[in-house]
Amino acid sequence: MLGGYELLARDVALALQERGHRVLVLTSGDGRPDPLALRSLRLARPFGSEPRRDRLRHLAAASWNRAALRRALALHGRPDAVLVMSLRRLGVEPLRVYQQDRIPQVLTVNDDWPLAYVSTPSPHGRLLDQAVRNVHTWDGLAPRRVVYLSRAIRDHVLRAGAPFPQGRIQPQGVPLRLFPQRPFRPLHAEPTLLFVGRIHPSKAPEVAIDTVSALARRGVRARLRIAGAAVSVSYRDALQSRAETAGIRDQIEWLGQIPRDQLASLYRSSDVFLFPCAFEGEGQGLTYMEAMACGTPVVAYPRGGARELLQGGRVAVLAETPDGDGFADGVLALLHDPARTADVVAQGRLLVERTSLETYVQVLEQELHEACSLGGVFHDPLVAVTPG
Repeated sequence: MLGGYELLARDVALALQERGHRVLVLTSGDGRPDPLALRSLRLARPFGSEPRRDRLRHLAAASWNRAALRRALALHGRPDAVLVMSLRRLGVEPLRVYQQDRIPQVLTVNDDWPLAYVSTPSPHGRLLDQAVRNVHTWDGLAPRRVVYLSRAIRDHVLRAGAPFPQGRIQPQGVPLRLFPQRPFRPLHAEPTLLFVGRIHPSKAPEVAIDTVSALARRGVRARLRIAGAAVSVSYRDALQSRAETAGIRDQIEWLGQIPRDQLASLYRSSDVFLFPCAFEGEGQGLTYMEAMACGTPVVAYPRGGARELLQGGRVAVLAETPDGDGFADGVLALLHDPARTADVVAQGRLLVERTSLETYVQVLEQELHEACSLGGVFHDPLVAVTPG
């Protein structure tokens, strides 16, 4: 199962390839075989473990990745430009190699990954950083072209001290071909609700459960589908106990991780998509955009970058409070007003068409072209996409 960044990297790489570019993806891990991907880089700490400063781990990873990148450049040639995605856990040594070789770079910031390499303010920490040659900090690096997912994530990263320019803001969007729109239909009297995302406190899945309970108190029997991998068995068990205590256990279906090619049918067969969020640092979020693309109305309490897309318009019903009662109000508003539901669906589809993955790739391509115009002539485009 591919993770979010890996899916995005593949989508972007394929789209750039379709637009006439030769693309090589440099990344880490085993993963499934892919002719686009060269998995020769190494993480400082594996996914699933808590990220830490890890100075010695980053020193070892930097040495490995420097050598691996040099081998890749020798084998595949110098790229005209490099698109750099998240380097969290991977380290910033690839950027040093590209900078030393004067290879133009465009960085994408879709979450707060640059903050992993901001120098510590404490004198003791600075001494430790210098002792391991600052390989895990931005020391000596000067990114010039950055594309941020949202104003919220840009402001957060710059306030926290990342040495980045103001750059450009462009929502990521979703590949519309994978999420075709269904014909409009009003909500069923017993609506099917859907939550898609990591089963993690930051995603607030308990709000979706409480929504079913709040609707039941108002005489509406709703079903809830929960799709996503649980961060831990104990957390999932706690959520299931919450549902049992509320007397709605039989109204909730736990689907686990759903393959990407099956998500569209899940969205299309649901009446309402619920997007609660407890994380103010949310870069943007994509699941509600996938639902909108499929024609499924959204009830949301957006935070972080999601506010920039969802607030101030008619693309979603916004819950007044981030709890079950607030979301139940939103579901009932759609249930009792088919005309409003139709408007929400139509406006949501317009939003995802304006901010599609295709638009995102066009912006990245433009940034790569402009980076090349500053760093050299854009001859035979070879774009190395480097996700962490």
